[in-house]
Order: sequence, then structure tokens, then C-alpha cells
Amino acid sequence: MKQSATLDSSFWINAHRAGLLEYVLDRFVVHYTPSVAIELHENFASGREFWRVVREGLIVETAPTSSALNLFGPGERAAINLVSEHRDWVLLMDDRKPLAEAQRRGLRTLCTPVLVSTLFDEDQVELGQAIEILGRLAAMQTVSPTLIQAALTQVGLDASRKGI
Repeated sequence: MKQSATLDSSFWINAHRAGLLEYVLDRFVVHYTPSVAIELHENFASGREFWRVVREGLIVETAPTSSALNLFGPGERAAINLVSEHRDWVLLMDDRKPLAEAQRRGLRTLCTPVLVSTLFDEDQVELGQAIEILGRLAAMQTVSPTLIQAALTQVGLDASRKGI
């Protein structure tokens, strides 16, 4: 059974550019907030893909009913508020400061580098694929190098454990 999640535009854009959307949509029932939708314009490839998936009904618009958090931009704020209302959901976010705040609040979070290391650990991607995807994320310069390095370290540990 798929886990419910909500996301910020940063996660969607990075997952799209790194080739991870297939895994995200296979793993999660994705909910997006109206504030996040506004940030994903169809004049960009990631925005076109977002709206294609919306039109196909593969992801669901869900608005938070409260605004307990007043920090960060509208998309990050809405995504964190929505996950705060649905504490069994996962927050998919790549922006380091809002991600850290969500973790500080005890919310379940996942960033694209950790998704890559999880996919490798679960044998859904091979070692070379994991390193290639993490390289694409690093090349974008939109994901924290600290998060990418932590994922590389975890992939290396998992590879060693697997005898690769």
C-alpha cells in the first residue's frame, strides 16, 4: 500500500530533473497544495510534467486547513502545514532550512538524495544508477551538498554491506 505524502515544488523539480518521478509516484499517493501548484509553471519541463500528472489524476490537490507555520515561502509553508495536519504523511522537500524545521517539529520527511539511497538499499536502482542520479542532483546545484554527501556515504555503506 502506498504511503501518503505532500511535496514542495523544490522536490518535484529536482525529482523530475533527476529522473526520480516514476519512483515517487510508485511509492506515494502524492498530495499537493494550491500554493505549490502556483509555483509550477507549464513553461518549464517540470511544470508541464506536474500539470500532465494532475490532469491524469495521479496526484491530488489538498489544501491545509490551518497555518500553524508562518516561516518560509508560500509553497514550503503550505506543505509543512499540510503534513502537520496529517502526521502519518511524509513531507517531500529539498529546501534545507524548511526541511530542517519540519524535522525539528517531528514530521516525517524525505529529500531526493535520501530517496536515492533508499532506492539503492531496496535494490530498485543499481549502484551505478544511484551514483549517476546523485551526480545529476549535485550538478543542478539546487540540493544541499551536505544532503548529497550523506546519501553518497549511505550508498557506499549499503554497497559494502551488499558486497559490491
